Amino acid sequence: MRSMITISLSAFLLTSCAMVPDYQRPVVEVPAAWSKQTQTKNNVSAATQWWASFESEELNTLMTSALANNTDILGGIQRIEQARAVLKIAGATLLPSASGSAGASRSRTNPSSGKTTSATSLNAGLDVSYELDLFGANRADIMAAEAGLDNSIYTQGALSLTLMGDVATGYFTLVNLRERLDIADTNLDISREVLRIIQARVDQGSESELELAQQISAVATSEATRASLAEQIQNAENALAVLLAKPPQSITINGQNLASINVPAIATGQPSELLERRPDLLASEASLIAANADIGAARAAFFPSISLGLGNSLSMAGFGDPSSTVLSLASSISAPIFQGGRLQGGLDQASARQLELVQDYRGNILTAFQEVDDAMAAVTTAQLRETALQTAMQQSQKAYKLSKNRYDAGAIDFQTLLDTQKAQLSAEDSYAQARLARLTAAVNLYRALGGGWNS
Repeated sequence: MRSMITISLSAFLLTSCAMVPDYQRPVVEVPAAWSKQTQTKNNVSAATQWWASFESEELNTLMTSALANNTDILGGIQRIEQARAVLKIAGATLLPSASGSAGASRSRTNPSSGKTTSATSLNAGLDVSYELDLFGANRADIMAAEAGLDNSIYTQGALSLTLMGDVATGYFTLVNLRERLDIADTNLDISREVLRIIQARVDQGSESELELAQQISAVATSEATRASLAEQIQNAENALAVLLAKPPQSITINGQNLASINVPAIATGQPSELLERRPDLLASEASLIAANADIGAARAAFFPSISLGLGNSLSMAGFGDPSSTVLSLASSISAPIFQGGRLQGGLDQASARQLELVQDYRGNILTAFQEVDDAMAAVTTAQLRETALQTAMQQSQKAYKLSKNRYDAGAIDFQTLLDTQKAQLSAEDSYAQARLARLTAAVNLYRALGGGWNS
């Protein structure tokens, strides 16, 4: 008899395990170049505080403040706590539940004739119940809750990574705007000086009103550009303040140019394993695992559920009176007979949801590869553009100095001077933006790889 019970219990356990499909990570084709690098085991490790590679103490301070105070980050922490609570609730189904009760009553009867009587009744009880998880429905729910907790943790990591990128990009953008404002101020001073010279020459009759009008227009354009940059600086400061969970106009940024910001060396040939560090991909897979467990719970719903109960009650007529005890042992079985397709619909829904998440996961992986490849291309292009635009800026500055000297000597006309002046302003501004683009490209690569690297 004992052998039969053991065999039956083993069969039930095997049945419960079979309810949840075996999880297999969806196969996604890896880019050929990265596949070769994976086989050679390129030695690149993660650097979680990747923003430190820019070697900016001010950025480090801003990043620490944002990670500690950002409202989205703090809200995400509470979502993790909610997921932990859900897991705790799901885990309780595998344990017995007990409840106690107690009561007392006293009644007094005062008839219109006869003796008044009083009665006291006391009772106490303890009930213990336990649901046998023979087909693994509760265990499947726990698996789903565990995966849900993982999803919350990974989602929080993805949120933190996005915040890091936003803070770094916002800081670099703000510093770059200040640098461009300095360039605009310098060129505005030059334009006003040229205007003063032309005005003097017009007064002397050596220049025409045409040149004067052209330079007045150039000065007005420079003033408008400066006003626009000043507004953008204010907006950038406010956006950065919000990321740090501070009111607008409440932060002080000391950085004035990007020259002091280090551009980190990019570790070439990043292997595909680094993508497994991306928290958004890990969150996507956790959702897939949870959906896989949901299929097991939907399958188990087709089978009976068995509950065991134990009750013990104590009652007495009054204090000090004899008591009576009742011990009861009960069991119940509940099996679905006709549900009108509800159970099959639940299984179909869970299966379709799992297949949907498979495709989502595959799509996210492919998108991740694209983002890394695009980010690497942007890093290379940004470096080439910065070098080329630096040369263009240096030559435009030289050209303006030469043309200014030649104009003062009367060797060239005003239009030539005006053209070289505009070219200098454009080249200096373009170079400043190229520096920003290179730093932004590095930030985007960090994001795409799920963090930094130590090569």
